[in-house]
Amino acid sequence: LKELEGLRKPLELDILFRGISHFGSTATIQFIHCNDGYVYDKGSAISSHIMRSGRHYANFKATQMASDEINIGIIRPLLRKNNRMDLSFDPVIREDFITDYESDVDFTIRASHWGDGNVNCCTYYGEDGSCWWSSGEGTCNDGEPEWSGNVDMGVDPCTVGLLLDLNAGTLTVYRNSRRLGVMKRGLTGEYCWMVTPLTKCIISVERDVPPE
Repeated sequence: LKELEGLRKPLELDILFRGISHFGSTATIQFIHCNDGYVYDKGSAISSHIMRSGRHYANFKATQMASDEINIGIIRPLLRKNNRMDLSFDPVIREDFITDYESDVDFTIRASHWGDGNVNCCTYYGEDGSCWWSSGEGTCNDGEPEWSGNVDMGVDPCTVGLLLDLNAGTLTVYRNSRRLGVMKRGLTGEYCWMVTPLTKCIISVERDVPPE
């Protein structure tokens, strides 16, 4: 019942980390580049809505992009342990992100609902269309284009659609309503939507139905 109630509500990117703020509504975020010398140590925006079963489709509309260095994907449900807005959170490239961030972020709250899969974070990288994934527990890939439909976002306003099918255990990518293909298989358990931008941009999220 709680999951059905959540599906009736608009999606929000309501868990925010360093450099990210809401822009007009909780469904839209803006990222302002942090000039600290290390571009990849940045923040993320995550939806607190937990996807437990079935099929889920969301559109992520990116505008005012300085580049297409944007990660869009899924992550396990988490709980922030504090309200520090200077907290960097970039799990995409970290093979041990669960322990790296354990002093500030709790992943154990729903760990019993992860199933037997080891993909605990998975994103589409806009710069080259590659798939990045990590277990957060010592296993990850190197962002290689490991799927046949990888296409970059480009710097013009763009909509990336993601279809998470928890019945089939797949994550499928769409670009401007065109299906690119299945980016990742073998997904089990619960996930939330996540955006990790590495460039100035504005991104909004909306629940939708997959294009025909």
